[in-house]
Amino acid sequence: MSTTGSKHQRVVERAMEVFSRYGFARTTMGDIAEACEISRPSLYLLFPDKEAIFTAVVEDMDREKHASIRAELARLKGLRARLLHACLSWGCHGIDLAAAHSDAADLFDLRFAVVQQVYRNFQSLVVELISEHIRAARMSLSAEAAARALVFGLRGLKETAADRRDMQRLITSLVDIFVRAIER
Repeated sequence: MSTTGSKHQRVVERAMEVFSRYGFARTTMGDIAEACEISRPSLYLLFPDKEAIFTAVVEDMDREKHASIRAELARLKGLRARLLHACLSWGCHGIDLAAAHSDAADLFDLRFAVVQQVYRNFQSLVVELISEHIRAARMSLSAEAAARALVFGLRGLKETAADRRDMQRLITSLVDIFVRAIER
């Protein structure tokens, strides 16, 4: 990795902590520079603005989450096990961050284009998992529409879950209902 690449990654890692702690609106370039132990001018040489850093942070988190989900999916058999793992891992991630840092919610705010992309990325993963089953069930619903309903259903559950344990129960119920509908 080049020196610039390693500096870039260091900024992304440290900025994730800062955005989690203060949220997007309250975080300043000065906060990020201080966390990275570099000057603001040096930070501006790596990133043009705070939004670019935020985008890099969210993209990095998304890559890591998808890599960990996919690694485990390779070991699991059956639609329920695979879909449940993916949904629990992805759906509880925000609950875990919010429990640690109340202002981490900005990392999941759909007003940001990068967060919308994260949802599309997970929706694509769900489509991969369910496409064959949707076709076999000869449902009038497309895999894309079913995946979108499931993904945004997870988002709705996050709004009502009391804590991580409750979120896990809610996700398990949603996945069970979803899988039963497909496999009936």
